[in-house]
Amino acid sequence: MSKTILIAAGGTGGHLYPALAVADEVRKQRPDVRVIFVGTQERIEAREVPRAGYQFYPIAIEAPRKSLTSMSLFPLKFSKAIVDCMKLISKERPRAMLGAGAYLSVPAGIASWSFRVPIALLEINSVPGAANRWLGRIAQKLFLAYPEATNGFPKSLAETATVCGTPVRAGLGDIAISAEEARASFGLEASRTTILVFGGSLGARAINEAMQASVTKFAEAGYNVLWQTGKSVNLTELQQQFAAMPNVRVTDYIYEMERAYRAADLVVCRAGASSLAEVTRLGKPAVLVPWSGAMANHQEHNARSFEQDGAAVVLRDNEVREKLASTVLELLSDRDRLQKMSNAMKARAHEDAATVVAAWLLDRL
Repeated sequence: MSKTILIAAGGTGGHLYPALAVADEVRKQRPDVRVIFVGTQERIEAREVPRAGYQFYPIAIEAPRKSLTSMSLFPLKFSKAIVDCMKLISKERPRAMLGAGAYLSVPAGIASWSFRVPIALLEINSVPGAANRWLGRIAQKLFLAYPEATNGFPKSLAETATVCGTPVRAGLGDIAISAEEARASFGLEASRTTILVFGGSLGARAINEAMQASVTKFAEAGYNVLWQTGKSVNLTELQQQFAAMPNVRVTDYIYEMERAYRAADLVVCRAGASSLAEVTRLGKPAVLVPWSGAMANHQEHNARSFEQDGAAVVLRDNEVREKLASTVLELLSDRDRLQKMSNAMKARAHEDAATVVAAWLLDRL
């Protein structure tokens, strides 16, 4: 019987991509070990997990809404998700499970616990999410990006914590092309300073609105703009609006993120842990726009620690529209400051995070 590891991850790229980095490390070290994923059919994991070459098992589960209908149906759907996960575990017999923080990891964790499958949790935010806090009652191991996150877990689990940073893809930044070649691959002028902007797979309204008000200023100043809007905008309308600007590229999703990072001199993005791990690994100066709706305001907590180290500038959702253009233009005019920000970013890197998590999972085989 093949040895199997179960990973429950998805909902957002922030939860999924660190888990995929761990899976890639497992596959690298032990090609004989199967890694399977549990997730939802409607979110990013349904597309990206098979694309990465892993078996994907969808379950029907969603976070409870405040509506009466949603709250009344949630217990039934949650119970069915647990049963579906139990059937999967009975069939696949995983030797270990990794929960990456999304609500969908709870039924998978309960099912794993019922079969006595060892559970590890990966918490990539400074303030633990509700799913991981709940699973903290039954998990055996805790991996953290921020040491202060231990405060959200039972003492017995907190004592097992390893602060390893956020796992990122192996080889991130090792792409064998120059910044000039990367820019040209997006149809941008190869020699121009480049601003990379993204707000996650679904997009970020505050960032998108700020960019609509700022793109012309960036283009007139002679900079390239590579802007990922996410899926929640009228892409055709935005592309038409800026079609006359040859140094501006607007797209809903960038699959070649390594090329995008290589092209960039400055990054504007949310302060989700996965994005922060990537800009840290690559030493990219950043303007961070923490999502104001994040639980316990954890994105701003994340971002402020980077700002304190001199690695980033933080703009809140309610100020980014007015301040983005001036902030970016000021940073790009000060090459010495950009270099210091880059150095500060690199100093925060944890390059072995995926290896550390994978080692624990493999030790359970």
